[in-house]
Amino acid sequence: MMKKVLVITSIILSFGTLNGQITNVLFLGNSYTNVNNLPLLVKNVALSFGDTINTNQNTPGGYTYNLHTTNSTTLSLIQSQQWDFVILQEQSQIPSLPQSITGSDYSVPHSITLNNLIKNNYSCTETVFYMTWGRKNG
Repeated sequence: MMKKVLVITSIILSFGTLNGQITNVLFLGNSYTNVNNLPLLVKNVALSFGDTINTNQNTPGGYTYNLHTTNSTTLSLIQSQQWDFVILQEQSQIPSLPQSITGSDYSVPHSITLNNLIKNNYSCTETVFYMTWGRKNG
């Protein structure tokens, strides 16, 4: 887990928390982001480097990209300010399920929809796709 926190923080820091700038990051995912309090971990790692990251999140348990595309909290948060980064996390089992269950158009179209919503709000926002750890035996 700490390796992923460092990778996400490194991505954010490499794009622009230099010279005392404040970076605004929105996390959209589910319990894997929420239970581990990934936003706070990233914020604290940045603070240890002397940088400031403001975070917000919508991370209901079991949420998929599809559910986020119509969730009023997600949509309001995306439009609430000009985000520097939006971290997207798909429901953990979706990428490992066969297409016969999820269909060929399950995850990717919804990630594109979310990215379009993010870019329509502020074209300079960087969308970061957060891949969670795999489960044993798929």
